[in-house]
Amino acid sequence: MLDDRTIAFGEIRSPGTLRNLQVNPRVEVNVVDVFTRRGYRFAGLATLVDRGDADFDTLLVKLRSALSSRIRTIVTISVARASPLTSPAYDDGKTEAELRRQWTARFRALQPGERFEE
Repeated sequence: MLDDRTIAFGEIRSPGTLRNLQVNPRVEVNVVDVFTRRGYRFAGLATLVDRGDADFDTLLVKLRSALSSRIRTIVTISVARASPLTSPAYDDGKTEAELRRQWTARFRALQPGERFEE
């Protein structure tokens, strides 16, 4: 998040996404917590800021990414609409705590030997 109305991500290996955004800058991004199965849907207009553009270095610092040296373009999104997003798993009456336990257990089974906080 860059400010109250703008989100951004660094592009590393998505040339198709960049080509699509050059043709049509309208975008929707879903951000979901994989353990609680809740998140937000953000819709807005994207702007592409390439390495070498005047604002690139300033934006790169704000992203604070360990992969900064590999980011070729930063995609900023002026958010026009944000709405909550929930999994259909809640339709069956499961609670957030139940889903968190279920998905944390599943993740742990896929990552033996790792320690994760709940």
